[in-house]
Amino acid sequence: MLYKNEPPKSYNYKGLDIFPRLDLLSSYKIIGHSSKPVVRETENCIFCDRPLAGNNKTHSHLIPELFGKNDSINKFECDCCNTQSGKWETSLGTFLTPIRIMSKIKAKNGKIPKFKSRLDGHERVTEIYMDNSGSLKGVLGTADDFIIESNGTGKLKFRIGNCNPFNIYKVYLKIALSLMPDNKLNKEAWMIKYLFADSVDNHLFPYIYQVFLDDKIMAESVFELRQLYVQHKYHPQYLLTAYFGKSIIHIVLPIKKPKKKIYINMPPVTEILSSRENYDVEKIDLSDTFNKRWDMTFNVTTTKSNLNLTQKSGLSD
Repeated sequence: MLYKNEPPKSYNYKGLDIFPRLDLLSSYKIIGHSSKPVVRETENCIFCDRPLAGNNKTHSHLIPELFGKNDSINKFECDCCNTQSGKWETSLGTFLTPIRIMSKIKAKNGKIPKFKSRLDGHERVTEIYMDNSGSLKGVLGTADDFIIESNGTGKLKFRIGNCNPFNIYKVYLKIALSLMPDNKLNKEAWMIKYLFADSVDNHLFPYIYQVFLDDKIMAESVFELRQLYVQHKYHPQYLLTAYFGKSIIHIVLPIKKPKKKIYINMPPVTEILSSRENYDVEKIDLSDTFNKRWDMTFNVTTTKSNLNLTQKSGLSD
């Protein structure tokens, strides 16, 4: 948890000293943007080097539609790599469902997805959804999934089921590499092997830094690939920032020469949350290659008429 008006504290990750910083905009410049995808002249897939001729019949989305409907087409990926990344997106879809509901992000069928919690020993699941009028509704399997604070605000918890953390990281890494200009990608082609890796080594820093926006929903999903442009041997060279719905996420691309310490520049949330004195940045470890469960909590205003959460009969407080 990081605060706008307090210096972030360092922490240790697998022998590395990690120092969060809040000066992203003064250290990194944008080299790739989802609104201006790279135009490539290549006859081979940029990920596996297979010939595209006859093996690129279904153009995939550069930005998966899990982040909202978009027209970003990835014409430099073969069908085999597209199929593989589709498997990774299964885990990402599970992980993103709460954000998509709270952000009113529709699926391909034009509907906002519905959420069912894991049981966790309870007799009933919690079900949460957004109706056609934009009202948040649901039925609680346990009273612990919706807590009303003393100030009248509510905490709505989504107990997410199994998904593969490392596969989630791979989807973001693939997006970052797809946004990377050819001259950079040719130089950093060594990163591509981590798309197909089965394990995590010290070149990878598989964390998501995530911020939720309480009072703002971004109309379109935006992805920015940034490169370090100042002299600093302890800063990672590349960062990917994604703005979608109520969330901002941040990942570090693989590090070619790992150091004993790393300075991680946080998302530029101060530009969006200027009216708030503090904000939380959650760091989520994606290094596990086996299925994992998460809890994701959102602040909701309990006084609004667009909130209707009921309890199933027999539910104890």
